[in-house]
Amino acid sequence: MTEVVRFAAVAEIDADLGLLSTAERARHERLVADADKQAYAAAHVLVRECAAELLGTARDEIVIEQRCARCGSTEHGAPSVSGAAAVRVSLSHTRGQVAAVAAGRPCGIDVEKVSRGPDRALSPREAAWVAGQEDAAYAFTRLWVRKEALVKAGHGSMAAAQRLDVLAGDVPAGQVGEVRLTQWEGSGFLGAVAICADMWTEN
Repeated sequence: MTEVVRFAAVAEIDADLGLLSTAERARHERLVADADKQAYAAAHVLVRECAAELLGTARDEIVIEQRCARCGSTEHGAPSVSGAAAVRVSLSHTRGQVAAVAAGRPCGIDVEKVSRGPDRALSPREAAWVAGQEDAAYAFTRLWVRKEALVKAGHGSMAAAQRLDVLAGDVPAGQVGEVRLTQWEGSGFLGAVAICADMWTEN
């Protein structure tokens, strides 16, 4: 079993709402802006396509569930594939762009529009590095997507983002602990995927 990673523009995904669960459709309907609804639906369909490719089945055979490990709520929490405990999945969406990964080990993915976030999300070393870069928004986003992907893979917490340092010397890390980090770039967007080290592949 290997990993399946995809980044895509929202418009590239055939986001059939009929594939979504009742809970997913309810969350989709609570979104106000059409762009947010489209991105949400596209990401939730894309993660099904990734899991289906990994499992060798059709996307309409994939049921995605969400449950918070701390409170038990099905309104939020990490996604999982019903009936396929060996498969781990992660998804991300922002207006115009979506991302998803399916793997046989813990994994995480994030995609964001390039923007300059607050220094409180960075370690002092990271903040100094961003301040010294020619394009601070690009530099900040390179770090932020790595943090998000790592947390989704089960490493650290966004509540303590300052302590999750993702610099390796003077460049964003390609590995943190036993997790490989791979950056993706699109027009105006950046992403990152985190895969546990014992799941690494060459492709």
